[in-house]
Amino acid sequence: MIQSTPLYLGRLRSPRLSSSQSLPKYPQHARSSTRRTLVQCSCSAPDRVKHDDSGPTTSGRQEQIIVDRRRAMMLMSAGLMGLSHGPLTQQASAEVYNFEDTDSELDMTITHRVVLSIGIAPRSFKTAGERTLGDLSVIPLDDAAPVGQIMLGLYGRLAPGTVSNFLSLVSTGVLEGTVFSRVLSGEYIQAGQQGAYRMGQVEGAKADLQANPDLSSSASFKARHMRPGTLSLSLSENDEDPAVKGRPGYRQSEFLITTGPGPVPRLDGANVVFGRVLEGMGVVGTIAKVPTFKPSQRSEQLNMFASSIGDERAAGVRRKYGKPLKAVIIQKAEQVPLTEEEANILAFVIARDARKDAVSALPAAVDL
Repeated sequence: MIQSTPLYLGRLRSPRLSSSQSLPKYPQHARSSTRRTLVQCSCSAPDRVKHDDSGPTTSGRQEQIIVDRRRAMMLMSAGLMGLSHGPLTQQASAEVYNFEDTDSELDMTITHRVVLSIGIAPRSFKTAGERTLGDLSVIPLDDAAPVGQIMLGLYGRLAPGTVSNFLSLVSTGVLEGTVFSRVLSGEYIQAGQQGAYRMGQVEGAKADLQANPDLSSSASFKARHMRPGTLSLSLSENDEDPAVKGRPGYRQSEFLITTGPGPVPRLDGANVVFGRVLEGMGVVGTIAKVPTFKPSQRSEQLNMFASSIGDERAAGVRRKYGKPLKAVIIQKAEQVPLTEEEANILAFVIARDARKDAVSALPAAVDL
């Protein structure tokens, strides 16, 4: 239990008094000094709810909420400083921040691991002189210099349908020879765009992708993009051609990896998180530094205007925003075994990181 310890909290607001109460008659010089005072940090808060025959009034409930939040924040501060621990502090934490909405309550057990070998070519396409009749791809695959590997851990329990389809992309080899289609430094890198292999895109029909039940489950959208290296199925950021998405049997395959250094909250609730980077964030950072196509401010304004009047060509132009000017190629994709010991270690790391994310999401301060 927290000991009653005097804490100096600076200038406080005057308490609200009913019509039957009045301030003590102190001398004028003493009355102003009573605003700066020492208060006792205790585990109980004064009951300031106004009651009548019909129950608490609206203003009374609002005041009680403020009192409860102040109490909870003081208890949390004491817990973080090591003054107290136990169920009381945990209860205060829950009052300040709803942990049911955080990743700490989600089953992020890593069930599979996949390694992507990445190479970067000096240009995005072969030159006219390099192309020959019968070329399978116009991407300069042979000129790509290896930059390293990215190891991904997949949340098979959190998003089973998404993980299953991703493993199909890996096992069938349709990811190899494809490119990252979008790079937004400070937000994410994106790959798995469907289309023609000749253009460095995924031929989804060859992967035998199945209908994904995660897309109709609200629980699949609860995980957030808090940490660098978050892997998610790209839905809100999908930049595939509408003609491709209109094909019979089309299934989503495009995925993104957040680059950091901070979270990307605009992706939350609109994309399905199904894994994280276990190793190779340096490679992710290298990809994020690749130069990309960026429109001028005037071009963006014209595009917005064209979109507002219903010009369908505007959306096609926006799909090119963030397109790398160098081919970032997935040279090889393979699943690697996961031992029980490794799974236990990863479970500990994920639980630790989830707790850190929950604490970092707490309000920075409370109006005292």
